Amino acid sequence: MLRILFLSLLVSFSLLSKAQIIVQTEGEAPKGRDTLQVVFHNDKWVIAHTIKWGETLFKLSKRYHVPPALLADMNKVSYQTGLVPDSTLYIPLGAYNQVKRNSTNRSDIRPLLYKVGKYDNLFRIAHVSGVQQKQMQKWNKMPDNYIEEGRQLFVGWVLYDMTAEEAGVEEVNKKKKGKSLDSIAKKKEKKVGYDTVKKVVNGKTVIVLRKNWRDTLPKIERLYMSQTSDEKLVVEEKGAAVFFEMKNKPTGAKKYYAFHNTAKVGTIIKVHNPGTDKTVFVKVLGPVPQTKQYHNCIIGISSGAKEKLLAVEDKLWCELKFAPNNL
Repeated sequence: MLRILFLSLLVSFSLLSKAQIIVQTEGEAPKGRDTLQVVFHNDKWVIAHTIKWGETLFKLSKRYHVPPALLADMNKVSYQTGLVPDSTLYIPLGAYNQVKRNSTNRSDIRPLLYKVGKYDNLFRIAHVSGVQQKQMQKWNKMPDNYIEEGRQLFVGWVLYDMTAEEAGVEEVNKKKKGKSLDSIAKKKEKKVGYDTVKKVVNGKTVIVLRKNWRDTLPKIERLYMSQTSDEKLVVEEKGAAVFFEMKNKPTGAKKYYAFHNTAKVGTIIKVHNPGTDKTVFVKVLGPVPQTKQYHNCIIGISSGAKEKLLAVEDKLWCELKFAPNNL
């Protein structure tokens, strides 16, 4: 009798395990951190995404396979608008990113869950998700079409690009634990040159990190802005410039150099050609040589800058700006 009972239990367990495997393959409601929540927004089904540090409209567009214009329009933001951390961005669902069948173990999709509301019914949910009601019941192991309020239903998948996840975002999120927002912002600002802006969102004070505009400039121009305190402290000169050939040209990035009598070595001078409205930044190597070539000139400029300034002759009338020596 005991042997028969044992064999019966073993067979039952085997059938149960097999049934669980089959249901899982067909799309059992998944559990875990990889699931995403679907909600209604303006009568449309969307994913409510909580914005993390460093995320942008274009990065999220790539991650969820949504056209950038569609994502911007739904959330009433522009491409230039910075996204506020901890606020919500709505990700639309459609033919461009919604998956209704998972025949293989794909790594480029995420399961979607929907929390049943008070006035929901299975027919409406199946219709919005674009799958048959029977399939919805099968996915969620439902014997009939009755659904209770608050239940989490598995409703399909969304395309999800894992490569769009930023290592920098994860790093900042880890640092947030146990530290104030101010301390994180200051550290980030000091390290990579960010400006910080405080905003109040849903009653919470958040700090938005925006990359300092100076970091978008070429290195030599950033140095000029630093030396002149963003052009608040400058010496201005107007006069003739002469171009000279450099015998030992520095290798690597294209740079322009100059001779000047009053600017100290290492000063960056902004040279503007008013005739063509072109500008270059040059680094001072030393004083102007006392030779016939530089007669009546206020500056000597390496010949590489001639094309940049659209100069035709070997001499040029120009306007200079640079930091005073006493800084």
